[in-house]
Amino acid sequence: MSKHKPTPEEIPQIEGYIMEKRTVSILAANIWALVVMVAMGIVGFVLIYKFYAPLRYSLYMGGPLILAFLLGIVVHELIHGLTWMWVTHSSFKHLRFGLMTGAVYCHIDVPMRKRAYVAGALMPLILLGLLPYLVSFFIGSLWLMLFGTLLSSAAMGDVMIVWVIRHESPDTLVYDHPSEAGCLVYRKLTPEL
Repeated sequence: MSKHKPTPEEIPQIEGYIMEKRTVSILAANIWALVVMVAMGIVGFVLIYKFYAPLRYSLYMGGPLILAFLLGIVVHELIHGLTWMWVTHSSFKHLRFGLMTGAVYCHIDVPMRKRAYVAGALMPLILLGLLPYLVSFFIGSLWLMLFGTLLSSAAMGDVMIVWVIRHESPDTLVYDHPSEAGCLVYRKLTPEL
């Protein structure tokens, strides 16, 4: 199932601004996710083993980890939506969730400042990926380290989207793209003298 094609009325035109599409490749995001997963996994195993050796974990932790990962993906998208709702002071009716080729998504139909967009884009990485990953080293939890690794890798598309808008002014308006992985940026037109 793919994300629906937007109609012209779904992509807002904002008077006094020019619009530019900024999207990322799902394939590239999945490749980066694999690279990050392997790198974080290796570092995590080494650190957990070094400080909490020997590793004595059951192979039975795989099932619960997969289930937690799948639930984590759903929560990841909810975190996007809830963060964007909070920063834009909008309601749940402005959110849409679904599947596109190779990814799940959350879309909000409200333009926002770049800072707000970036906050919503990166919040799942911070809360579900990096935080559990770092906590795992303090408590010696291989399971939590693997969970953090998987959810960090799942956020690589979000990281790539933030990367493509990194040079935009913090006050640039950003609108989450309704049918592709990415966004639309709106730059204020400068008056001609």
